Amino acid sequence: MKKKLGEIIVELGFVAPDQVEAALQEAQSTGEMLGDVLVRLGWLSHQQLNMALAAQSGAKLLDPQRTTVDIELLAALPADLVRKHQVLPLEKKGDTVLAAMANPYDVLARDLVQDSTGCTVQPVLAAPDWIEKAINFYYETAANLDKEVKELIRRATQHTPGQGSESLGVRLVHLIITKGLVTGASDIHIDPDDRVLRVHYRVDGSLLQEYLMPKALHSAVVTRIKVLSEISIANPNIPHDGRTIFHGDIQDVPIRVSTLPTQHGEAVVLRLLQRAEAVGDMERLGFPEREQALFSEAIRRSYGLILVTGPTGSGKTTTLYTALLQVKTPTNNVITIEDPIEYVLPTVRQCAVNPKAGFTFASALRSALRQDPDIIMVGEIRDQETAALALRGAITGHLVLSTLHTNDAPSAIHRLLDLGVSPTILASGLRLIVAQRLVRRICEHCRVPMEPTERQRALLDAHPTEAQGTFWRGAGCEACRHTGFKGRIGIFEVMENDPEIEELIVTQAPRSRILEAAVAKGMRPLLVDALQKAAAGWTSLDEVMRVAV
Repeated sequence: MKKKLGEIIVELGFVAPDQVEAALQEAQSTGEMLGDVLVRLGWLSHQQLNMALAAQSGAKLLDPQRTTVDIELLAALPADLVRKHQVLPLEKKGDTVLAAMANPYDVLARDLVQDSTGCTVQPVLAAPDWIEKAINFYYETAANLDKEVKELIRRATQHTPGQGSESLGVRLVHLIITKGLVTGASDIHIDPDDRVLRVHYRVDGSLLQEYLMPKALHSAVVTRIKVLSEISIANPNIPHDGRTIFHGDIQDVPIRVSTLPTQHGEAVVLRLLQRAEAVGDMERLGFPEREQALFSEAIRRSYGLILVTGPTGSGKTTTLYTALLQVKTPTNNVITIEDPIEYVLPTVRQCAVNPKAGFTFASALRSALRQDPDIIMVGEIRDQETAALALRGAITGHLVLSTLHTNDAPSAIHRLLDLGVSPTILASGLRLIVAQRLVRRICEHCRVPMEPTERQRALLDAHPTEAQGTFWRGAGCEACRHTGFKGRIGIFEVMENDPEIEELIVTQAPRSRILEAAVAKGMRPLLVDALQKAAAGWTSLDEVMRVAV
């Protein structure tokens, strides 16, 4: 039998029994909930109330610093209803939506989210003031941002150059970054031209221009960013790198900053970094069931080399972090070697390489192997020495994860052979290769059926098994900023190393022979996964042609 909330609050030592009794009498006369009365009387904090509700209901407590909000989920929920029921959908996991709720027993709030998303609701307890701030941020701040930016630009055009620009720069930078968070941007580009300053946002892989500002604001904006990221303002004629933490309305966000001198002044790129805990799981990344099972099994082995391969921007780092989050435990020693550190992982020893100081991937890996590691993540294998050390670690009882830049899984083998590693050692140390790309997801709010073009039809005819289904495109709407796409999803091919592949590696067989053997054992090439995701309505044939052909 479920314990009463008052009993739990007393057991946790938050409030005395007589205070609970007095609050119950107050609640009976006012019609309020017991917890609300205790908070109103100052006898209980919102955090303590949530802890008690979590103990009673089994719901998890929300950690604002480790929480992400899927903006797409908000498009289907009106602000007035969300505010009325004190509920905010956070993210979708399979057929379940995590929703921040002030009251986990609020059936109407659950029904609101369930009816809007078509998913089962899993409540996450959050303080009412956090929910209110989040609602204001995602619904109201987003609507007012552009107005305030335009007002600041108008004021800048009326001022003498330099007059009051510093304070304008401080506020503008805050708004520019906030806009990036609201829109779900991965990067913010600040590009000076000969007469204007352009601000672009990279959303779902595409660069979209958002603001056009007077060139006079360039110095104030760049100076403010440099101050925040502790970059020297003394020498604008060389590139600089820095980091900062943006203290937003509802969350602190790590930002990586890069400046580049151009003919029109310094260009700046801000990389908005997710918290590592918010990276997600393999299903959310887009791994099909078979490939997910193979990858999950491989990363749980105690030794071997696992490679994730693909071009820049294909999601390799996110896949590696997802793997680390699944396998790291208090009882294993995990070391990462990165350039730079993308996400901070609690309990993991993370190293950033510094080639200028002689701390390269190879030297860092050599040192890491002497640190009694269980798991080592190497950001990228770039040379023969790093490759040889990674394989040495893999065959001497360590699990090593790393990345390469190749187009598919079989090509990764030849890339390592070209670097000069021993075919025999590669054959014995390699465990699994994941090749991947990112494709844009069709916006669910404006998805319409489409007829394949002649070129697309030829591709489908060549893959009749994967071409079953209706194909879709995004018509464009407010929810997707009229792009037809909202979010991205991975396409994958996963190649296991087995005795046959080992023999092909030792004999240095051509890529085509390795591919043929892997497909015969059940590997699905990238194109096949892309076509199946298009047939399932996840992405468009245009995206398949752009990324996977």
